Amino acid sequence: MGGVGIMGVLTPMDTRDTYAVVDPVYGIDGLRNVTSIADLHTIPFTRRRPGMIVGVNGGENYYKLKDTNWAYDLTDWEELTLKIRHADREVPYGSVNGINRVFILTQTPELQSEHLFLNGILQDPGVDEDYTISGSTITFVDAPLEGSRIRCSYRYK
Repeated sequence: MGGVGIMGVLTPMDTRDTYAVVDPVYGIDGLRNVTSIADLHTIPFTRRRPGMIVGVNGGENYYKLKDTNWAYDLTDWEELTLKIRHADREVPYGSVNGINRVFILTQTPELQSEHLFLNGILQDPGVDEDYTISGSTITFVDAPLEGSRIRCSYRYK
């Protein structure tokens, strides 16, 4: 007879569940979102676990449930600062004239998150490589030739 062998833990699942659940009892889909901050207070005691994380407003903000005697208001929750933004294919400020080696980004990239492209080729960071970066300042080892295209993608807070 044919068939598929399945090995693993079976957990209850209810697709109507709208609460954030990352716990061994329910194990339902992991992180969930609620529509508004007010909806955090409607999560019942049976669904609350200290340390659980709930996304609010489609994941715009995240809140972590404190390990306290809950008052069922916003004091039960700690807002997490998980907001990381992206700059994609930004054109750094600076003259591309074959002489200038210094270019400025609009934001300061998170450490080692930048991907710098010169004429579509990914550049390697470091003193003995293609460029260095300090804050929002990019310094090329060799000045890009006049008419070159410089693009940088990176994460920032």
